[in-house]
Amino acid sequence: MSSLDSFRQETREWLEENCPQSMRSPMTNVENDQCWGGRKWTFKSEEQKLWMERMGAKGWTAPDWPKEYGGGGLNKEEHKVLKSELGRIRARSPLDSFGIWMIGPALLKFGSEALKQQHLPPIVRGEIRWCQGYSEPGAGSDLADCKVRLWIWEITLLPMDKRSGLPTVTKQIGCFVYCARILMQKNKWASA
Repeated sequence: MSSLDSFRQETREWLEENCPQSMRSPMTNVENDQCWGGRKWTFKSEEQKLWMERMGAKGWTAPDWPKEYGGGGLNKEEHKVLKSELGRIRARSPLDSFGIWMIGPALLKFGSEALKQQHLPPIVRGEIRWCQGYSEPGAGSDLADCKVRLWIWEITLLPMDKRSGLPTVTKQIGCFVYCARILMQKNKWASA
């Protein structure tokens, strides 16, 4: 038996033992069935929580990330086997996360060792949640002509207020929140 065949057998046995039966069916309502994780995430069931925790502990929410950052450390062939076995039992994704799709790969490629150690393991375990906002200067999505300037330091973004020239230290969607406050003030929809 090849090492890949052995991995398939071990994976199949682990999934049979650890994937709750209720997590082995297609999502009927993405809003209710999908798990985004995060500090304030409310699980829809104990089975959903158990599935995410087990897969996160195994590193299989990010199976091809290095083990030292909480990932599964799988090579491409092993990752294919895992996906195949998850599909075979019709297992739901344990965690859908912009952290895994967007910020994690950027940190793996460009982040310092300290940033990788700080952010990647909690992303894999679903403990923190990331998102990405977009704005197009001079276009309709620019939130009423809100202009910001970004300074990049490692992977941290510091939007600069063009009016005051001061940095606005933000986290996650801080740039969007900051621009929305200006929009609300301009239109007197709400006070900041």
